Amino acid sequence: MIEKFLNEYISIVAGSGADKIVSVLFKKKNVNEFLIAKKLDLTINQTRNILYKLADGGLVYFMRKKDLKSGGWYTYFWTLNDNKCLISYRNTLLKEIEHQESILLNKKTKQFYICKTCGIEVMEESALLHDFTCSECGEVYSLKDSVESVNEVERSIKKLKDKEAQLQIVIEELAASQALALAKAVKKNEVVKKIKGKKSSKKPVKKAGSKKISKKPVKKAKKNLVKKPLKKTSSKKGKK
Repeated sequence: MIEKFLNEYISIVAGSGADKIVSVLFKKKNVNEFLIAKKLDLTINQTRNILYKLADGGLVYFMRKKDLKSGGWYTYFWTLNDNKCLISYRNTLLKEIEHQESILLNKKTKQFYICKTCGIEVMEESALLHDFTCSECGEVYSLKDSVESVNEVERSIKKLKDKEAQLQIVIEELAASQALALAKAVKKNEVVKKIKGKKSSKKPVKKAGSKKISKKPVKKAKKNLVKKPLKKTSSKKGKK
């Protein structure tokens, strides 16, 4: 349903055939303009003309990068602004409903005349100004039966109101889904931060096997040297 409304509005803004760009950009971000041109089977200039028309209304936005390989020229990457498109389309429908209701009021309260030859329809004031004669062919105007004309405008208003109501539901659903996605992303980011915080607060634990044992130098036991007693030598007297 979203894509259907996007197609309709893009065609209104950028012309017939421009709606093909929706299938290329829908649910995508930062799509290379050369890839868009290739998908649409258009030249890069034709593609840019469509994108610039949409960008004027804020229906698409871009980022650009300098391509050093191509001599420093900028390449543009485009994203479709779904919300802006749908809201702008709804505003357009509301204006058209207001316009049709104004026509309906005139149809119900004023008389209209028609030239059956040219098919030109004019209000009573204009017919009176020209003496009830068609300014194009000179044929006399005929009073138009307003019943069918009123019914036609009422049918048109009903269709517009039905479409506007559907579009409002789509806008609300899209906003709700985007809010939910944002909440999930924020929650995920908070969880990641907590995990990182816990890791940084923990002191590194030394492995039991990695501790170096400092060996104390072993003192060599001194040998107690037992001194043997020296034998006293007795001096023998020589016999005569």
